[in-house]
Amino acid sequence: MDPSGSSAERYIGELLKRTGGDAAKQVSMFEIGAAVGLEKEEARVLAEDLIAEGLVEIKTLSGGIGITEKGIDLAGSSSDGASGTRLELGKGPVLEESGRQALKAILDQVKSRLATGGGAYACLEEMIIDIKTIEVQLLSPRPKVEVIRSVLNSLSEGLHACGAAELADRVGKMATGR
Repeated sequence: MDPSGSSAERYIGELLKRTGGDAAKQVSMFEIGAAVGLEKEEARVLAEDLIAEGLVEIKTLSGGIGITEKGIDLAGSSSDGASGTRLELGKGPVLEESGRQALKAILDQVKSRLATGGGAYACLEEMIIDIKTIEVQLLSPRPKVEVIRSVLNSLSEGLHACGAAELADRVGKMATGR
């Protein structure tokens, strides 16, 4: 199975969206399939193929699945999984619309991760302040990319310190543009 196929991409993207990038969350493989236009049997077969690829994991015998870190990485390396926006800020000094959408997608993943807890209060507090700093930049008609990059680097360090290495790496990649 080629995980980059159209149905598989849409399926992983929808799974990423519904789980908020949280590998601990569970959703129905059939609901994901229906959301991307698949019949129940097609959804089951595709989910099984994605499980075999290590992109999805089975949570319950009744069809509950979750996205794996590998699946999050695959979806995050090409897009935010929901809108198809590339996870990069852009090259100019001012954030453009595509960068704005990508930034919002990654912030949603970070917020979802922070909501699950884990980490010292001071660590969480610093990351929340970093998120708020980025959100203030997004209020500007001309958000400054270098300010956002700097704050994303700080946020990445905080995520590493709190044990969210995979998400920290994605945030770090967005900050560096690689």
